[in-house]
Amino acid sequence: MKKLVLFDLDGTLVDAGGCGRRALVRAIEELYHTTPKFEHALISGRTDLDNFSIVYGLIKKGKKPSAVEMKKMKAKYLEILPQEVRASVKAKKYKLIPGIKKFLEFLSKDKDIILGLGTGNLEEGAKLKLEPSGLSAYFTVGGYGEDGHTREEMLQAAVKRAEKKYKTKILPENVFVIGDTHRDIVAAKNCGFHNAVLTTGFGEAQKIQRAAAELEARDFTKDFALFCVWLCVKADPKGVKRGSYIMPATAIEHVFFSRTGIDEDRLKMLRIKKYEDLESGTIM
Repeated sequence: MKKLVLFDLDGTLVDAGGCGRRALVRAIEELYHTTPKFEHALISGRTDLDNFSIVYGLIKKGKKPSAVEMKKMKAKYLEILPQEVRASVKAKKYKLIPGIKKFLEFLSKDKDIILGLGTGNLEEGAKLKLEPSGLSAYFTVGGYGEDGHTREEMLQAAVKRAEKKYKTKILPENVFVIGDTHRDIVAAKNCGFHNAVLTTGFGEAQKIQRAAAELEARDFTKDFALFCVWLCVKADPKGVKRGSYIMPATAIEHVFFSRTGIDEDRLKMLRIKKYEDLESGTIM
């Protein structure tokens, strides 16, 4: 049975030194002659279509962009992005997430694993951002920012492309999403997919903790073994046989909760399948 492992890009595969945000701000400046003011957390973990709409609304007093305006912003952003990628590389601000190349190389040798992108970046933007990394060749399918305004739409698109390319049905329990923000976790859970998060990316710590991913890790170096157990490509050295390393009703849960001091409220978050099951419908 094939497993599909979908990687977010920014903060999960590479730290591109803020080139995407700079390109977006410059695109707005050149098109509308004003500088949008916003915190990075506002756009982190969203799709590019969503970000274009949000930033447009900031400078237009809440107005939504028309299809024509969206097309203009997309074109201008992709025109500017290569310059900003080069600027990040030149300034030595472009970095691979520790251990990612070794991890991808290891997974690529498993014939039952499909490696894909699950990124809010536009497809062309993703290629531009990944080009200096040398990681592009590992990914055979992907879901991208133009697949929809939500990460759920993007992830579902990636699964459909994988099914079409490999001519096989991929069940939700065989889809593993790795990101770095609470939005990655939320989208994966809402689709019924496994979810893991890097705590050293661009996500907000409080929201990541509240979202309660199956696996929280710093990077792919120190936590290489944890990811392998989570993906069921290596046996748990402690003998815990589950599809995820940190899950309710297992021995590892007791260790995890006693170590972190997480309360019963978060335990409920781990057990739910979709955030709409919460009374509030949100994670905060």
